[in-house]
Parts: sequence; structure tokens; C-alpha cells
Amino acid sequence: MLALALSKLLDALAPPGCAACDAPCTSAFCAGCGALTLPATPPSNELDGVPLLVAGTYAPPLSTAVTRFKYEGRAELSRCLSALLVPGLERLRLPSTSVLVPVPLHPRRLASRGYNQAALLAQELAKRSGFRCEPRLLRRARETERQVGKSRTLRLTNARGAFELRRKAAPGCALGTAPAHVVLVDDVVTTGSTVRACAQALADGGVQLVAVVAVAQARRG
Repeated sequence: MLALALSKLLDALAPPGCAACDAPCTSAFCAGCGALTLPATPPSNELDGVPLLVAGTYAPPLSTAVTRFKYEGRAELSRCLSALLVPGLERLRLPSTSVLVPVPLHPRRLASRGYNQAALLAQELAKRSGFRCEPRLLRRARETERQVGKSRTLRLTNARGAFELRRKAAPGCALGTAPAHVVLVDDVVTTGSTVRACAQALADGGVQLVAVVAVAQARRG
């Protein structure tokens, strides 16, 4: 918990400001950008029978913050964005053995961006929730085109078979065994094609996907 205490100290000494515009404020978003009101209890949300937890719909101010975080080099926004998810994560009553696993980037895209936004979110959630994070459990088996702007059909085919499990949930693996329960972490969920591709890779290795956590959910249509 030392890392969490240090993070809170840094926030106190230098408040992060609005995640969408940097204006001084005491919450994730300033009044000018529009407050993000989280429900007292998370809505009943599932993806293929697996609980799906999001902070809100992919619309301003949340979408503005995600864009800055993901494409404008604002890696530090992982702290305030992950904090939005902690209350809901606690209410999911996940198995104590659950491990946070981010959706991986292909090495080429990781080198270009400089960081994996999903991994930063997962690491911050681990600090705040007490769950362990395994950022390298999944890997990209092949590079895929960006999902933004693609139709649902193209998204499904683009992500299929794109992920692999580095080690299986069985004894005798050279790198040890994979955890039995995984919480998949990403920045935005749209059609769920990326989640399904990751879930298939986990299932092939004998790992159960117990929840999906993302900052926002994009509504299609």
C-alpha cells in the first residue's frame, strides 16, 4: 500500500485537476466540463454472461479524458480514471484469488505510444483494490488494425485469434501456472470483440474470466 499512499500524497501536493481540461477541481471533472455522476450501485451490465463494470458511457467529459489519456501522452490520468472504478469493483464481490490482467498492446504499438493504457489502469486498480496485477499474462499473437471506425463485423474478425496466454492454469508449466480467475481491464468496450478474443485465449488455457472492467462503454447505433 506504500505506492497508494505515495499517489495520494502527490495528489494532495499537486492536485491533478480536471481529467478533461486540467482546470483546478477537487473531483475527476470540473463543473465546466460536466460532472460525471456515478450511480449508487453499478447497473446490471454483462458481456456474454460476465459482469461488465464501466465508469460511464463513452461521451464527454469521460470520452475527452480517455482520448487525452490514450492518444495525447497523458499517462498520469490513469490515477483519476482508475479511481472511478474502485467502488464498483469492490461491490462485484470477486473471488479473492482474482488477478487484474490488462488487454495487451502489440510491441510495435507499445513502442509508438510509449505505454499500454490498459496496463496503467490495471496497475492503479491493483494499488487501490488490493488485487494482484499480472500485466504480461496475455500477449498479442499478431498485430491488428485499430478498431476505431470499423463495423461490428470487421471488429470481430480483426480481433479473433489476436491474443495468447503466456502460461496455462495447469501444473508443470515452465513459467508457473496462470491464475484461476481473471478480471480483464481495458480503456473502452464497444462491441466486445477484443474482450471475446481475450476471453477465448484465457479459456483455452483453463482460466476463468470473472469480470471485465473498463473506463467507458461506447454505445453503438
